[in-house]
Amino acid sequence: MIYIREIVNDWILGLLVAEGIPLLALIYYLEHRRRMYLLEKGCLIMESPEKRTERRLCNGLFLMLVGAFVLSMPALANIFRIEMRPTIEQVLTGFLIVSAGLSLILGTILLQKARTPLRQHESYEPQDHTVPDAGRGAVWK
Repeated sequence: MIYIREIVNDWILGLLVAEGIPLLALIYYLEHRRRMYLLEKGCLIMESPEKRTERRLCNGLFLMLVGAFVLSMPALANIFRIEMRPTIEQVLTGFLIVSAGLSLILGTILLQKARTPLRQHESYEPQDHTVPDAGRGAVWK
């Protein structure tokens, strides 16, 4: 069975947009509702850095896999004997999604490295650079 390639390409991208964006909006809406409910009850919302790091890595991996899927669609279609050639829009969309995922993963790795304290050289002697306490109500000039 042979389909017209424009219809298949438009169908794939339309499916991603028609299902992906509303699902993402629902997830963000539910997260917002949960935070607002906790704030109304007086709970302080503190998110640990480990949890944020894990979420960023998961989002980056998800975006990279979706981009790889969009880029590999013509090869997958050929397996099922569907004639499909990639359009420039499909290739650009795939590379954009992969780039977004890769930037999330690399950014998370760089942030983790920035949080780890640097080792000090053995000959380093810490010096006191504190400002003397002026007391309450003092005016600095």
